[in-house]
Amino acid sequence: MTLASREVDRSQPTGEVPPTVLVIAGDGAGRRDLAATLSVEGFDVMTADGSEEGLDVLASSPAPSLVLLDARLGDPVGFSVFRQIVAAVPEVPVVTVTATGDELDAVLALDAGAADHLTRPVRSRELGARLRAVLRRTGTRPAPPPGAPDGIYRLGPVTLDVARREATVDGRNVTLSAKEFGLLALLVSETGHVVSRRQCLDRIWRDRPTGQSRTVDTHVKRLRRKIETEPSAPRHILTVRGIGYRFTP
Repeated sequence: MTLASREVDRSQPTGEVPPTVLVIAGDGAGRRDLAATLSVEGFDVMTADGSEEGLDVLASSPAPSLVLLDARLGDPVGFSVFRQIVAAVPEVPVVTVTATGDELDAVLALDAGAADHLTRPVRSRELGARLRAVLRRTGTRPAPPPGAPDGIYRLGPVTLDVARREATVDGRNVTLSAKEFGLLALLVSETGHVVSRRQCLDRIWRDRPTGQSRTVDTHVKRLRRKIETEPSAPRHILTVRGIGYRFTP
């Protein structure tokens, strides 16, 4: 197990401790790349060489803020490791990452309870943004993105100010209901990656029974009418068949 070093920006407040991410990966090069990227993005990073060492770290160290697991859930061994990690630290979100874009891995990961699923190679700022979004959803204070204003997203024609709960498209103010704003904020914070219908329900509709995916679909249609130039041929809020939605700038 190793702890990746991170340069400290002396201009930032020194009283805040950044979240810790445990990267579990058997591939040394991939593990080092992920650790270096997260370090630059402002996280403290621990690494473990494969599942056995990762489970040992979880058993002997304070729980990390998040686990990043490099394993194929389509493989019985990878799925077993995922289950063991979830059992060991049920309060810690687990994000899975694979080197291939196999849809089965994404479906299995999300259905099994993974907080997110990524495919390598992942661009550094995207990786940081994805993990910060997971930490926001799970109630853990995320590390702020370096140099970016907190809570403001500017992606393509869409600008969201989360603190003010304001949305504009091409500089034009857009009136959104509370649920519409929450859904758009979730999709925008996960830009470029799939957000499952279940994740939308868990995050935005906590008071509703699970399984009501039509609620999400209905709100997506309403958002498209307000965000898209051609709602019938959307360019920004895209459907990922069988899983959910993805926001693209």
